Amino acid sequence: MSAHYKSLTRRTNPAQLAIFPLNGAVLLPACDLPLNIFEPRYLNMIDDALKGDRLIGMVQKQNGRLAKIGGLGRITQFSESDDGRYLIVLKGLKRFSISEEATVKTPYRQAKINFDGFESDADIHNARQTSEALSGKTGERTTLTVAMKALAKTLGVQIDWDGLNEIPLPVLINQAAMISPFAAEDKQSLLEAVSTDERRKLLIGLMHLYANKDMGQNPDQVQQ
Repeated sequence: MSAHYKSLTRRTNPAQLAIFPLNGAVLLPACDLPLNIFEPRYLNMIDDALKGDRLIGMVQKQNGRLAKIGGLGRITQFSESDDGRYLIVLKGLKRFSISEEATVKTPYRQAKINFDGFESDADIHNARQTSEALSGKTGERTTLTVAMKALAKTLGVQIDWDGLNEIPLPVLINQAAMISPFAAEDKQSLLEAVSTDERRKLLIGLMHLYANKDMGQNPDQVQQ
């Protein structure tokens, strides 16, 4: 992975952040999130971000309010479509807590944030691939893979399992948590997991749960 992003994450600590509320989407460290931006207020948000530090906060809503914990993202790719949409990719840096929503004149929301308790998120950016035998954590990747295969079978999707073996386990856990078709509240629980190992255990449980029930369209996974 990237020592550059590990260093960048540690030194990037904005006190206030533009917020993009989007249920069904969470942003975790060392992972990429493609976004299709079309609402005028969020087009404006991207314009402003590109003029500055290229930072955006991804946050879900809970009971009509912004969730307390979100993911700090940096715009790493940008393109504009012929019809005026922005196609961007956010790189997840680390998680943050919202202290309070800021009073601003911008058409998009902003919040005052802090990173207390999320200091270890930076380490995921420099995670290395290590065999289970050498790591002393035999079975962690295997049990996750079993759960992923169960969910993939239910969804009827094909996955390059050999390719997944090249991804360091902490990053694989985060990527799987982001792309799995869970309800918004389940994704928020994964985002808020205290440690990567806690997230892995919760992820495995959710994958088996969803693999054993009807995987119809989730109404939570829509832009807010």
